[in-house]
Amino acid sequence: MRMRTAISTAGGVRTNEDRVGYGGTLAWVIDGATDLYQEAALPAESDVQWLVDTIGQYLSEAGADGYRGSAATLLEAVADDVAERQAALKFPAERVPPACSIALCVDQGTSYDISRIGDATAVIAGREPSVLATGYFDRREAAAVAAREKDPERVTAAMHERRLYTMTSGDSESIFSGHLRRRLRPHGVAGTWAATDAVLLCTDGFARLITDYQIYRDWADVILHALDHGLPYLEKLIREAENRPTQGAGRFKRADDVAAVLLTPN
Repeated sequence: MRMRTAISTAGGVRTNEDRVGYGGTLAWVIDGATDLYQEAALPAESDVQWLVDTIGQYLSEAGADGYRGSAATLLEAVADDVAERQAALKFPAERVPPACSIALCVDQGTSYDISRIGDATAVIAGREPSVLATGYFDRREAAAVAAREKDPERVTAAMHERRLYTMTSGDSESIFSGHLRRRLRPHGVAGTWAATDAVLLCTDGFARLITDYQIYRDWADVILHALDHGLPYLEKLIREAENRPTQGAGRFKRADDVAAVLLTPN
C-alpha cells in the first residue's frame, strides 16, 4: 500500500492526543480518550499521552518487521504489551487506566485487513465500498450531556463509570486499554487491493465532516477531495466549522483533535 496523505492536529491550544502512523505493512490512527485525572501516573505529560505513544511505538516496530497477520490479533497483542508495561511502572490499581480508539490497516500483499476499536472510522472506496464506523459512543456522549450533573463529584464518578464500562463490559463496542479485565471488541473488514481505490482511516474529530457538520454528503466525496486536495484541506474545513457558534452542540468538546491517513494501492 502507499500512503497518499496524512494529518494529525490538535483541537485548540491543548496538547494533541491523536496520532497517525504508517510504515512497512501497517497504517493506523489513534484517538486518545481524555484523561480522568489531573496528575499523570505514567512517565509522560499525561497517562493518555503515554498510552498513544506506547501504542505507536509498538505498531511502528511491527510494521517495520513486516507483520502480515490479523489486525484484531495485533491489537490484542498491543493491549497485552500495554498491560505489562503499566504493571512494570506500578500503575495504581485504584485508577482507571488510560484509553483510546484505534483503526488499524494491515497490508497483506494483494489484500488487506482492517480492525477498529472504539469510535475510529475506516472507509473503503472501490468496487466494493464500505464504512466501518459506529454511533455507539456518540449516543452515550449525548445521553451524558443531557444528564449532566451539577455536583462535581458525581460528574467525575459518572465519567469513571462510563469509561470502565466501555473497557470491561463486553458490550457490542469497547474502548482500547490495558485494563486487567479488558474485553476488546474489534470490528473488522477485509478486501483486495485490486478492487480498492483508497482506504481512509480517521478519528472521530475528522469524521465530523459528515457526522456533525455535514460538510459532505457521503464518504465517497470525502475521499475524492482528499485525493485531489490532501487531508490538510479537509482539516481546514473542520476548523472553520468548529468556529461557527452553532456548531459543537451536544458534545463535551467544541473542537476535537484530528487524525487521518489516506492509503492507495501501490
